[in-house]
Amino acid sequence: MPWPRGLREAGLALGVATATLLPLSALDIGPLRILETGSLDLRFRVRGPIHPGNEVAVVLVDDRSLAALGRWPLNRHLFAKAVRMARQAGAKEIVFDLLFAEPEQNLPQDVRERARVAAEQLSGGQNPALRTALEQLLADDPDGDLVAAIRDSGNVLLPLAFSFSGLAGPEPPAYISDQAYQQLDKSPVEPIFPLEPKSALIPVSPLGQAAAGLGHVNISYDRDGAPRYDYLALPFNGDFLPSLPVRTAAAYLGVPWDAVGLALGAGVRIGKLTVPTDPAMRFVVNYRGPRGTIPTYSFVDLLDGRVSTDRLAGRIVLIGASFIGIADTNPAPFDNTPMPGTERMANIIDSLVDGDFIRENPTPWPLLTIAAVMLLALTSGAAIALTPSRITALAAAAPLIVWAGGAQVAFNHGLWLPLVNPLFALAAASLSVLLFRYGFVDLQRRRVHAAFRHYLAPDLVNQLAANAQQLRLGGETREISVMFSDIRGFTSISESFKSNPEGLSRLINRGFLSPMTKLIMERRGTIDKYMGDCIMAFWNAPLDDAGHADHACASALAMLRELDRINAELEREAAVERRVFQPLHIGIGINTGECVVGNMGSDERFAYTAMGDAVNLASRLEGQTKAYQVGVVIGEATRAAAPAWAALELDLIAVKGKAEAVRIYTLLGDAELARSGEFAVLAQRHDRMLTCYRAQDWRGARIALAESRSGNAGLAGFYDLYAERITHFEANPPARDWSGVFVSETK
Repeated sequence: MPWPRGLREAGLALGVATATLLPLSALDIGPLRILETGSLDLRFRVRGPIHPGNEVAVVLVDDRSLAALGRWPLNRHLFAKAVRMARQAGAKEIVFDLLFAEPEQNLPQDVRERARVAAEQLSGGQNPALRTALEQLLADDPDGDLVAAIRDSGNVLLPLAFSFSGLAGPEPPAYISDQAYQQLDKSPVEPIFPLEPKSALIPVSPLGQAAAGLGHVNISYDRDGAPRYDYLALPFNGDFLPSLPVRTAAAYLGVPWDAVGLALGAGVRIGKLTVPTDPAMRFVVNYRGPRGTIPTYSFVDLLDGRVSTDRLAGRIVLIGASFIGIADTNPAPFDNTPMPGTERMANIIDSLVDGDFIRENPTPWPLLTIAAVMLLALTSGAAIALTPSRITALAAAAPLIVWAGGAQVAFNHGLWLPLVNPLFALAAASLSVLLFRYGFVDLQRRRVHAAFRHYLAPDLVNQLAANAQQLRLGGETREISVMFSDIRGFTSISESFKSNPEGLSRLINRGFLSPMTKLIMERRGTIDKYMGDCIMAFWNAPLDDAGHADHACASALAMLRELDRINAELEREAAVERRVFQPLHIGIGINTGECVVGNMGSDERFAYTAMGDAVNLASRLEGQTKAYQVGVVIGEATRAAAPAWAALELDLIAVKGKAEAVRIYTLLGDAELARSGEFAVLAQRHDRMLTCYRAQDWRGARIALAESRSGNAGLAGFYDLYAERITHFEANPPARDWSGVFVSETK
């Protein structure tokens, strides 16, 4: 009795997938392994960069540092100064990615001996200046200076490096054993150490003993030469020594080194964290992003005090080197730009401290993977048999897409499932069923189609018709938050570019509109339109956004911060081009209310936009930023919808075109600022000033205004405005029933 259609194809697919997957999973085939690790790099790119925590910063001796400080290697007095500067800035841990394996001698030994003899011979009063210079030269001790800086800091960790070739090296110092793992936890697997170190390059003894800890910096290279792993432990001289990132993470998390546990072949326990490894004690590096994702600063800037304290305070500061000619760079998954070894280490440390690990196919996932591939093969075989011929290719590709998508989702959650072997198995199963169907089952059907293909037209699908409802005019009413942002004094800026219209276009498009648009869209905003130098955007359409007012406020503050960066860049360009620098200033108006949102226009041309009274008021509020001399003005409805932000009432105003008065506010900062004591004092004084002003208590208003001035320098222009109003009303008192409403005659 023949098998029912679909069941035979499902059985064929299951058999082929099983026969393909099991041998591939059992064998370590080099080309397939290279493809698998390459797929890991692709998964990083698909996932995209993730924002690192605030725990790690990198300081690199770069080409600019060498140009300023001299040739490599730098004098260790400079590294001692770097330690002191980092400690002074509040660095919690200072980690060197530089081997200090040899003592530093400013002078060759024979020259030093001659200098000593010459100094002794200059006895009495003979040439005291020369004798003093010789004594200072002999007393110069760069290593001693670095040792003193490390001891004083008490939080400096140093690297050591293992060699896996050649003869065994000399017996390491006794204190190296103290750097090994002190606790061995029970392990469920047998460890594998394919490479064992023969010797070690360790810091010179005074430095090593002064350090708060040591760890190795050996890199685990994959078959294609990419460093995707870090050895969390390596056997050496009867002990198991940790990597420098493990020592750093333990120190940063406040876990005593003798409390860190090592489970050979399984992982490392750091306090409450359990860091997973493979049997060779390799930890998958969870790269946060391409080069530059981890905050990185120049070594010379650290020495010169140009790295602000807030960028290093409370952080792990890694000090390394990356300049033309140095070999300490490695491929990274996000792009073709090599990543400095120190930044690679920073990625590892950031992952350890955050507990954000990638687990490589841990138990029970190998069995679950086989089961999932079998189930997909069964489903694929049946689908290929039962679907119409025109979509069998899609049915064949579906399981591959499902597995690839599932593997990516798993990776986004820290799980590295195999991709290449399952895809080979599923592709083999689908191809086998396709060949079976088209070679045997569909033979007669293809003959019939061949006979009639000259008489019947193909069944075409009109793709536009399927989405015709999206191309009609009309909209919907919904509450949105609307923003208008405009450059102040744009006319004078344009005049300065009369001879360079391309420069003006570049300034507006790339220098201003592009970064501001990115900030808005990153916070779920929709760009409605550009009107010259003005941006109109709104939130909560077309996609729902419950926090639309908060996102609008966050965008406004981010735009003001970005403007500082843009102005700094424009100032540098102006200095290079030797022209007068004109900083950009913007005004931002935000209002919340019900509007009509949708496709507006004519039958021939339309656009997705918003219309309504709330939109008009947002535009008017942007215009009021100049009058009140503040960066952001938000409406009363926005303030009610986003109460957590630090905002102060500006006025009760009737804007042009509206008879009804509205309260307007200026946005000063986020919720953290709103909770601060300083802001609470400012808000109390500010509100008292407005209360006295509206009660026509001019003396009380002046006192409160004077107290408020000291609370925020950015509101000086606003307080000047009220000082003028108070002076005016003192001389020209308003009516007794005056409500305090200001009628604006300008847009």
